[in-house]
Amino acid sequence: MPEPSAPRPQMVPVYPPEPKPRTVMPSSVSLSRHCSKCGGRFPADFRVCPRDAVPLDDAPEDEDPLLGQVLADSYVITRVLGEGGMGRVYEAKHTRLRDKRFAVKFLYPDLARQPDVVTRFQREAEAASAIAHPNVVGVHDVNVTPEGQPYLVAELLQGEELGEYLERAGKLPVSDAIRIVRQICKALGAAHDAGVVHRDVKPENVFLTGDVSKLETATVKVIDFGISKVAQAGGEALTKTGVVMGTPDYMAPEQARGDHVDKRVDVYAVGAILYRALTGKKPFEGLDAMATLTAVLVQEPGRPTVVNPEVPLALELVIQRAMAKDAKDRYQSMAELERELAAFDPELLSRPSALPPPTSSPPDPNAQTVVKRLSPRQARARLEQTQQSVRVARPGLLVFSGLGFAWLVANVAVAVGGVIRMSRGDSSDLSQVESVLSIVGVTAALVTPLVLWVRHLARDVWPSTPRSLELMARLRGTVLYSAAAYGIAALAVELGFAVIERRSALISRSVWALFMFVIALGTAVASWLLLSARKR
Repeated sequence: MPEPSAPRPQMVPVYPPEPKPRTVMPSSVSLSRHCSKCGGRFPADFRVCPRDAVPLDDAPEDEDPLLGQVLADSYVITRVLGEGGMGRVYEAKHTRLRDKRFAVKFLYPDLARQPDVVTRFQREAEAASAIAHPNVVGVHDVNVTPEGQPYLVAELLQGEELGEYLERAGKLPVSDAIRIVRQICKALGAAHDAGVVHRDVKPENVFLTGDVSKLETATVKVIDFGISKVAQAGGEALTKTGVVMGTPDYMAPEQARGDHVDKRVDVYAVGAILYRALTGKKPFEGLDAMATLTAVLVQEPGRPTVVNPEVPLALELVIQRAMAKDAKDRYQSMAELERELAAFDPELLSRPSALPPPTSSPPDPNAQTVVKRLSPRQARARLEQTQQSVRVARPGLLVFSGLGFAWLVANVAVAVGGVIRMSRGDSSDLSQVESVLSIVGVTAALVTPLVLWVRHLARDVWPSTPRSLELMARLRGTVLYSAAAYGIAALAVELGFAVIERRSALISRSVWALFMFVIALGTAVASWLLLSARKR
């Protein structure tokens, strides 16, 4: 298990777990003798290795004292793998199963004296060991040395962190990014099913194993569940609301505020990882930690298709939905997000056999979301439809904003004319001056709302493809339903007077003009509210 280079945020202090039994050489004994065969370290008065009967050599004075130690009679520390902000990671081999290799992660001695850090360390072992999935790093044991230094024994990974790979490669092709992120989704979906929310998903906590030069064959391992939120008996967790933990670049807004969090914070983080992988940039690039937290709360990252025009518009929609500011607007589960991403996987779309097999376990009756798998043909058709919808969303906003403004000006102008005529007893037509003033006055009165509307579009809607789609659908429905209601009401009045009563149509009279205005306005308001409710 690799150790990232950046320091990790700490958890709320709680009492550390009770130490488990262990068997390691006492710290008061100088382990200055070294076995060249098994790698063991022994006291200075040992001349022969008690395990291999091989003469012992003097160990180098500057050598790590943990090298060669035997932990719990099972793990021999053989070499240093890496070092990070919380501790050092070693490779170890099993004393009885000689072909087995492990990664052993030690806390630094000074950190081992801090209860909050020890608790986080214990949390990592508990969380990861509760998840049985090929895309989650396996944790086999957790213990402490006689000196009180905690360690955990995990699966040894061969490969490279996704963060390091992205630093070197910049950005990934769409196909490679989709394959990697779909595996992350599956790993975190398994974690969520086990009651574990990772809360620190980022490229540095995603490890690529296998031949990293061929990403299509690499296997993803999600690592470091150190600040995860684990469901406890009674539905409580060790962490508390109001404490901000995680990495700002990939942190959901509710997590940045210190609010209660759930699995949807991981959905946001996966969307941010996909953004980083496809654009070569973090969602909020070049900011310090506090500025990044502020941006997460109030700003939208640059559109992926603007940063990298090779990103499909439909994929931009998926990324921005995953990174929605409001958790209710995101995908509600990893399964939903993974299904959407499957539509962009060329292997999945080209071979029906590549579709994920149905789960062997019975469906959860308490599950909030049922994810339906699409056939490759259905997935391609849906992708093309989504691509077209996204392509016309922003032009549609402009078109229907213009139509809506013109429709509103015309209706209000007619209503104002009707009021003027009613004030005269409905016996005379408007003068040319009155007509011009009515139209000009109504237009001038509605300019300010129009400016505010355009400002809202530019600042709050245009950068977000999901909001552009949603608002365009609401605006289009409102304008069309209002116009249709006006036309149907006008036709009904014409039919009643001209055909049934066989009199000249009275629709041009002021009372009917006001009636038409009320019908159009009421329909517009009702349509806007109903379409908004349906979206929620």
